[in-house]
Amino acid sequence: MQVDLILAVPVALLLFAGIAVLEAFLAKKGKKQGLVLPLIFLGLSVIVFAGRLAVPMIQSTLQVELRANQFAYAEDGTILPPDPGPSFLGIDSHDFVEALLWFLICNAFTAVLLAVYAVCRSKRRRQQGLERMRVQDL
Repeated sequence: MQVDLILAVPVALLLFAGIAVLEAFLAKKGKKQGLVLPLIFLGLSVIVFAGRLAVPMIQSTLQVELRANQFAYAEDGTILPPDPGPSFLGIDSHDFVEALLWFLICNAFTAVLLAVYAVCRSKRRRQQGLERMRVQDL
């Protein structure tokens, strides 16, 4: 298992570096082409976010999970359902925060790609400005 991790980390880093180089190439080509990869990664993170929200909702509707410390008894001895705690749109707050953290983690590479895009675009704008000045000087 440790060998798999030792092999997976460099492969993942090479893959991310290759995607960053591709982003730099696309950003130099044109404005819209440079935004394709960040939008793809943003879309993937939205899918992960929606999936992380949907899984607890599906699990709660398919199975009832009772834990010993969550039982509440009425005076007649019947078991009361556990208090779900605060919720957002019917989703447990813990599950929502977990999904939000996954969304932020998945968007880390989107931020890196946008930074690469911004750097490449600023260099291109600077070069275009210098070319305009050269033309005006002539």
